[in-house]
Amino acid sequence: MISMGFFGKLRLALTAMVALSKNIVDPWAQQAFQWAMDGWGIRRITRRAHHTPEGRRLLTERPILRLDPAALATLPEGTLGRFLADWFRTWSIAPFAPRRTPDGALEYFVDRLFFTHDVWHALVGLGTDLRNELRFLGVLLSQYHSGSAVLALAFGWFKVPAQYGWKAFFVVPLEVWRFYRWGQTCKELCFVPWEAYLDQPLEHLRADFLASDRPRIGEWQSWPTARIALPPLLTTPGPLDDGLTAS
Repeated sequence: MISMGFFGKLRLALTAMVALSKNIVDPWAQQAFQWAMDGWGIRRITRRAHHTPEGRRLLTERPILRLDPAALATLPEGTLGRFLADWFRTWSIAPFAPRRTPDGALEYFVDRLFFTHDVWHALVGLGTDLRNELRFLGVLLSQYHSGSAVLALAFGWFKVPAQYGWKAFFVVPLEVWRFYRWGQTCKELCFVPWEAYLDQPLEHLRADFLASDRPRIGEWQSWPTARIALPPLLTTPGPLDDGLTAS
């Protein structure tokens, strides 16, 4: 990644942008975009890892998060792993799978943050439809500096009117900002050993890692007293009208 050079990263970013313009949640376009754009921000995460016990553990042990939906589905109801299994099935997506051995600490965290992307999604309860993806990018940016997230926000925002109307076009930036501010008050998610928590109660993890004053907008009016529920099972892949609902 480091040896790509400026023009190599620029070419990779442009190629990924073309793919993301067609599908903002294309996983490998997202990863290519991250490789090209996030070196500076993730380099800061790598340096900070040396100053926290959790970060030092990740640097020493280099665990790889491998999410097997079939295995996760056997975990008890209410656990993080079981919720993730339902999450992948409901949203018609597959977990990101490792495809290389990271070369050094920087590449390890580049991959680490990519593979834990959907765990963060499930933890904060934001789906993968366009509007909730943009809200989620606000949370992601609150945790670490990501050039790819900034550009994805810009491109995604201009696609909002086609799906949600012009009112949403002006409202979404405020939603993203509120989730960004909220994410700043949550605990640091970059160094959480999610591998060790897959069999733990999801609501306990939310209480441990997330701030209690979650934005109450749209379908989130009842947070945090109500459990976040998955949307109805999708029969065909595609964005929902406005993401998850609270029950």
